Amino acid sequence: MLASRPRLFNIPASAPFLRTLIDALLNDRLGLGFPASNDPLELARATLYLPTRRACRLARDVFLDAMTGNAAILPRIVPLGDIDEDEIAFAEAATAELAAEALALPPTIPALERRLLLAELILKWANSPEVRGAQGSPLVANTPSAALGLADDLARLMDDMTTRQVAWDRLDTLVPTDLDNYWQLSLKFLKIAREYWPALRAERGAIEAAERRDKLIAAEAKRLEGSEAPVIAAGSTGSMPATAALLATISKLPHGAVVLPGLDLHLDEASWQLIAGNEADKTHDGAPAVGHAQFAMQALLKRIGVAREEVEVLAPPAPFGREALVSEAMRPASTTEHWQVSRGQSGFDATVDGALASVCMIEAAHAEEEALAIAVCMREALEDKTKTVALVTPDRALARRVVAALERWQVAVDDSGGDALGDTQAGRFARLAAEAALGGCAPVTLLALLKHPLLRLGGEAGAHDSAIAILERALLRGPRPNPGTGALGHALKSFRASRDKLHPSDPRKTIVDRECDAAADLIARLAGALSPLEELRPGDHALAKLAGLHRETIAKLSADGAGVSVAFGGHNGNALAGALEDIADDSPCAKGLAVARNDYPEIFQASIGDRVVRRPETRDVRAHIYGPLEARLQQVDRIVLGGLNEGTWPGETRSDPWLSRPMRRELGLDPPERRIGLSAHDFAQALGAPEVVLTRAAKLAGAPTVTSRFVQRIAALAGKDRWQRVVARGNTYLDYARALDHPAEVKPAQRPAPTPPVDARPQKLSVTAIEDWL
Repeated sequence: MLASRPRLFNIPASAPFLRTLIDALLNDRLGLGFPASNDPLELARATLYLPTRRACRLARDVFLDAMTGNAAILPRIVPLGDIDEDEIAFAEAATAELAAEALALPPTIPALERRLLLAELILKWANSPEVRGAQGSPLVANTPSAALGLADDLARLMDDMTTRQVAWDRLDTLVPTDLDNYWQLSLKFLKIAREYWPALRAERGAIEAAERRDKLIAAEAKRLEGSEAPVIAAGSTGSMPATAALLATISKLPHGAVVLPGLDLHLDEASWQLIAGNEADKTHDGAPAVGHAQFAMQALLKRIGVAREEVEVLAPPAPFGREALVSEAMRPASTTEHWQVSRGQSGFDATVDGALASVCMIEAAHAEEEALAIAVCMREALEDKTKTVALVTPDRALARRVVAALERWQVAVDDSGGDALGDTQAGRFARLAAEAALGGCAPVTLLALLKHPLLRLGGEAGAHDSAIAILERALLRGPRPNPGTGALGHALKSFRASRDKLHPSDPRKTIVDRECDAAADLIARLAGALSPLEELRPGDHALAKLAGLHRETIAKLSADGAGVSVAFGGHNGNALAGALEDIADDSPCAKGLAVARNDYPEIFQASIGDRVVRRPETRDVRAHIYGPLEARLQQVDRIVLGGLNEGTWPGETRSDPWLSRPMRRELGLDPPERRIGLSAHDFAQALGAPEVVLTRAAKLAGAPTVTSRFVQRIAALAGKDRWQRVVARGNTYLDYARALDHPAEVKPAQRPAPTPPVDARPQKLSVTAIEDWL
């Protein structure tokens, strides 16, 4: 049974979201008639949906604080989805007659197997006579790694069409003759894929993961329609159609409520309507503002049938609230002429001054300086024992630099952003092992492997350091040895035989037999460890076989004196072991996909590219590092928004290699700029913290950068003089950072004045000896 009037609420960005939400729930400001008593079991009747698992854990802590020590069973708290809502997990998704329907859902094809199957299909298509160019070279994917990359893009397109509920039959409405030849070929392939892929899924009795997720959401929405228990969904913008339908259902339940995060109540109505676009509007371009921070919520309100003024505000903005400033700065691009009108209104200057009073901008020269300035800023906040501080950035390289900079003060940090498996210590070691074994032990790769912290070769950490140094001096700093560990052993024997003939000034002449023996033992151990891959015959092999040999090689390289493979230890090592197991053991497709021996390192790197390893949560610390996803609904006293450059925040818009922009628009799919809108919402929410520090680097890897469009908009609206004061406050942290490693007194080096004792001074000099020495 549904209520006649939807129940929607809003919490401003400057109000603590979870604290406000739980306070409103406990005091029945949501109008649910709940809780109706002080019974400890009363709260257990409710269900609370939140966007992320981290938000669910945080909500439990806030509940415990709000209960002031009283015993109670907490509500059922369920994670609703991720930032782009790609994955939704529901506990008890259906009951009664819906249980059979939910439990009867077919399984999904594992993600890795799906990628490999699609890559195999793409390779066959790319090498077909129709696609091959006039010179006989493939136009699209000529290597398995390239096909795997295209498979990822194809999988995203398939998920996008499922999520946006676009039927594959819509491809027939596209006119091939209106398209470039490349897009005509792409369209032909997609028509093949829509026939091949469903048939393969039917053969395996599986469905798409996105389809299964949507069916579970629909089952949950249907179950809730008959529920009399309180249901609250909070913090979600409903950017996915299935989730928007669930939120619409919850908002209309007799005991349901939807709480929105940071709904813009300041933007004028005409501009608000322009966010959705209006083709009949001749004054503006009429296109939807998909990059606007409120795009998803505007569409959600329209779907539910509620106007902005009907949404009830649960808490007033904080005194430092920046909602009005952010609303005006982020308005649709086609209406930015209103900035001049806003500047002329009474109270504008006071509003902007108050909003920017606790904001500063750090414009560092390079990434290292930016990280050090952020570390100083975070350390300063921690001097107040009651404050919490967090860095929010999508740039994981910047996050790692900040963690390293904070180590000089032994500051404990909870870094939950997560790293790609290939960028972790275990992932890099695995890549080096494959490249060294299959690439002929190239000196640079070989030394990187031998000096890696996870290398053991049957000893403890550092046991082979001296032997590695001897091997480097003797063989790897001169002419490159022939490929393979066998050639290394032969080169060492040749060196020992010719060592006495070396010039007296050659530093290799000082290497003694004992050191050569240590180097020979190292080469023998290395040859034994690399043998599973190194001795593999040239040609094509099953991917599963290569992954199994790779796993064996890593185990031997990292085995310590007790035989324990340290590369597979810890959370990074466990993730690596799981990835190799998925390829080697669990994927039937990997057993049939043939890969050239020398292509395997690149294939392996591509196959683990989508795996993110998150660090274990560190409790009871006041300094945090979040990615934009993890930062949702978090509340800290000082927030640092790092990496505010175009291409980082917001990230680069990726074009779809399978469908052009006009083709996507014709099909009803979102343009690539849709991700900018999600980034804009994250940025706007983060600006609600009491103290905000914005940071960027003028150069990255030596190349100039462009300030994030979000920062540019705020700076343009604030005006030059006011923004210079914001930058001046940030320069204070730059001065501190530059002073950290600056000596108090700089003393110039003295001119060399050697004064050896008289008896050590030479009595005569041989001209030929001097020439030899030179």
